[in-house]
This record gives sequence, structure tokens and C-alpha cells, in this order.
Amino acid sequence: MSNVVVSMESPEEEILVSAFQVFVEKGFENATMQEIAERAGIKRTVLNYYFRSKKLLYHQIAKTLMRQALPQMLKILNSDLAFEDKIASFVKNYIELGLKNPFMPLFIINELNSLGIKFVENLLDGDKPTIEPFLTQVNTEIKAGRITPIEPIQLFMHIISLCAFPVLAKPMIMLVTQTNEKEFKDLLETRKTEVTRLILRSIKP
Repeated sequence: MSNVVVSMESPEEEILVSAFQVFVEKGFENATMQEIAERAGIKRTVLNYYFRSKKLLYHQIAKTLMRQALPQMLKILNSDLAFEDKIASFVKNYIELGLKNPFMPLFIINELNSLGIKFVENLLDGDKPTIEPFLTQVNTEIKAGRITPIEPIQLFMHIISLCAFPVLAKPMIMLVTQTNEKEFKDLLETRKTEVTRLILRSIKP
């Protein structure tokens, strides 16, 4: 499974890998439990023994991905990287995450709307995520005159929005731009540098 380390020692892990592949190819709505069972090389009854529904299976995969992805993204934001390098690295990793796990951003939004902050706290075993080092770094850059004054949280939201929206709005974007799957992926690849360029240019003095 992309971004997920599994040992493949149990049928449950094999099911998760197969289900991930089917969800990426078909999307949640079009994927079927029968397809997942066939991909895993097991009977449907065996699949139902481990996961009673497609929704439970979907949630387990997304939570596994999130437990690895969220700390990774926070680590970049709170690292000692130079300011411009940090933004470029965060944008690159965020968009790559969306490309490899296209169903995850919508899952996150749905769960946050349903459970609120408890969703994130549960994923991190009660630890509360923070981006305080990044916010402090933004203020340092402003005081040094290297970027224009901006509310640090606003900058953070700008970056997240520019990275996440194309993945969330993929069907609409593909429809109105008349692009196919490959063309859309190419656009997101280009977007790694485009978002970074746009953000940095917008805050240059």
C-alpha cells in the first residue's frame, strides 16, 4: 500500500493492500467488496469476516494513512529548514500525498465535520498537533524584512487551500477543463512548483 508499511503477515493486511488499490482505481463509490475480495485472492465470506462493510474497510485504510502522513507533514512545518525550502518541501509532499491517496482528503474533511478535533487527537493517540514553530518562523521572516507582513495562520491556510482544493475538486476540474486522468496528474505534478512560486512571490517585499 502506498505510504503504508505493512508486513503482509496476515490476511487482514493483504485485504488492506488490495482494498487500497481498488479504492484508488475505482473510488469509494464504485469499488465493490467483491472486487476487493478477488484482488486479495480470497472469498467474499472471508473478507466479510475481517471487515463487515466497505465503509469500515475504507476508514481503516484512511486512518492508517493519516497516522503516518500527519506527523510527516507536521515534521516538515516544524523543522529547521530554511523558510523557502520548507514551503517548497511541504507543498511537494502534500500534493504527492494527494496523488498517491486520492480519497484521503475527502475522508479527512468528512471525519473532521463529524467528529471535530477529536478525530485528529484519536489519530495521534491524544497528542495535540502544533505548528507553532512554523508560525514563529513566519514572524521572524517578517521582522527581518524578508517577507511582507501577513498573519502566519493566514499563510498556513493559503498553502493548505492551494494544495488541497484541486484534489478535493478533481471531478469538477476534470469536467470543466476537459482533461483526462493522466493530464490531471500531470497538472498536479506541475502544481508542486506552481504553488510554491505563487506563495513565495505573493509575500516578497
